[in-house]
Amino acid sequence: MDKEEKVDKTKKVEEVKEVKEAKKEKVEEPKFNKVSGKDLKKETGMNHIENKKEKKQNKEKKEGKEKGNKKVGYWVGGVVLLLVVLAVVTALLLLPATPEKSVEGMLNSLKNADFEGVNKYVNYEEIVNESEMLQNSEMDEETQSLLFDKLTWKILNISKEENTASVEVEITNKDFNQIITNYTQEALKIAFSGASFTQEEQNNKLKEQLKNEEIGMKTVTTTIQLVKQEREWKVQADESLVNSLLPGLQEAINSLNKIING
Repeated sequence: MDKEEKVDKTKKVEEVKEVKEAKKEKVEEPKFNKVSGKDLKKETGMNHIENKKEKKQNKEKKEGKEKGNKKVGYWVGGVVLLLVVLAVVTALLLLPATPEKSVEGMLNSLKNADFEGVNKYVNYEEIVNESEMLQNSEMDEETQSLLFDKLTWKILNISKEENTASVEVEITNKDFNQIITNYTQEALKIAFSGASFTQEEQNNKLKEQLKNEEIGMKTVTTTIQLVKQEREWKVQADESLVNSLLPGLQEAINSLNKIING
């Protein structure tokens, strides 16, 4: 083999080596890329998890904010409702007084034994002074409450001028003619027996008759007079008012006076 052939053969061997090395590099490159792809996938997965956590946190923050806004909304709504209720109540309290309200107020106070409340509409002492029975007796609170506990009424008509008014009302209460008649009979029995009849015993006997379920009811129609004083309508206490509140009382007193005077 001459020199030229050896050189050509050597070149061919080197070329083959270079081709093999080139192929080897090409084969290894995808492996490197494949590994890089795995690393990239891992990195992408971590980013995905982090993004998911971030989205969850943002969602929770948004939901918390919405809940907070709802709570604030409920609180504001409650305050507004309370203010509306207070405004309505205040408006009702500031409504101008009327003759009808004064009559209703007086009768309700009597029925509930609120005698201090009665004084807002009429002086209770004036009512007592207009009644011979009330004026001459020393009744305890229970006895006084029993005078009006069955009281009912119905307003029929109202007439009003500048400073005076008249209210026609139908009043129903216990029949005091029957109560006083029964009480007098019991008192006479004790007197004829010679036994003592103390103030306490008198009250107890009167209570018995006021609680007596056999006592009937009596209805009368009367006209209550009112006068306007400092923007308030005041009921005028007179004999007619007392006879209406205690129906039949005057009849019983008249009958007793006839017996006493012969």
